[in-house]
Amino acid sequence: MSLFRRVWVKVPPTTFSPSFTLSQEPHPQSTNMRLIQPGLCHILLITTVLYTTEAVTSGCQTWNIKGDKVCCEKCNPGNRLVAQCGLDRSVLCTPCKPNTFTVLPLTPYCHRCTQCIDPQVQEKPCNASADTVCGCKSGFRCGDQECTYCIEECTKGQEPTDERDCRKCPDGTFNDKIHSACKPWTKRCPEGEQIIVHGNEFSDIQCGKGPDATSSDNFFYPLIGIFAAISALIIILFLLLWFAYKRTKNKSQSKDLKPTTPSQGELTIMMVEHEEACSFHQPEQEQGGSSESINTQDSESKLIV
Repeated sequence: MSLFRRVWVKVPPTTFSPSFTLSQEPHPQSTNMRLIQPGLCHILLITTVLYTTEAVTSGCQTWNIKGDKVCCEKCNPGNRLVAQCGLDRSVLCTPCKPNTFTVLPLTPYCHRCTQCIDPQVQEKPCNASADTVCGCKSGFRCGDQECTYCIEECTKGQEPTDERDCRKCPDGTFNDKIHSACKPWTKRCPEGEQIIVHGNEFSDIQCGKGPDATSSDNFFYPLIGIFAAISALIIILFLLLWFAYKRTKNKSQSKDLKPTTPSQGELTIMMVEHEEACSFHQPEQEQGGSSESINTQDSESKLIV
């Protein structure tokens, strides 16, 4: 590790030429440097602390001796293999360069660190012995165990699909959890219970003790009886009205067909006209005997009466 040391050199004034005079006013650049130097020192200090914190021990962790050489069996974490065997075990393995890593104990290569891409977020930075740990923004979740990609998080009443999106639970199924597969409704309730709440995409059916079947029947059957009685009364009333209408119609038709009977006065006039006609056609009867005349008169008197 490099050490930085500030060195101050005091120059005697006799070393300067007499014709050269130092200005008492500070140069602007020197003033700016004096302001920047403390900040740079802090940055260097922080970088040094981080480097020593993340420092990786180089060399071989486990080895064996073969003849006059040391052969590495396992590199230190974050180291890649340089040579399998050699005289110095500390040079058989070397740490991975920045932005690379390795998790294998005896590999000649280091892998580039993963970059988290939106909607991914970085949860843990990469180092020589471990890759970057990525997560997902709110409303998304990792699509696989390594969280190499993010997918939309399905809410209750939905289920994930192979196309990495969400769909509503089909009819007859439900999902009451976040990002889970839909499950079918329960087909029947336990004995002695019945469905009191039907299922939907968010919840299963709910069973419970419903109203007593006997009391329900006792309430239902009287309703049927009342309905039947009202229907019977309506039918009877309709039949009575129909018969009354038919009877009235028949009476009116019989009155139209009955012959008219002449009154007593009309009958008398008709008889007189008939006699006159007979007298006109048979004049000889007027000259008959007295007995015939009397009989005729009697008959006329009877007809008049």
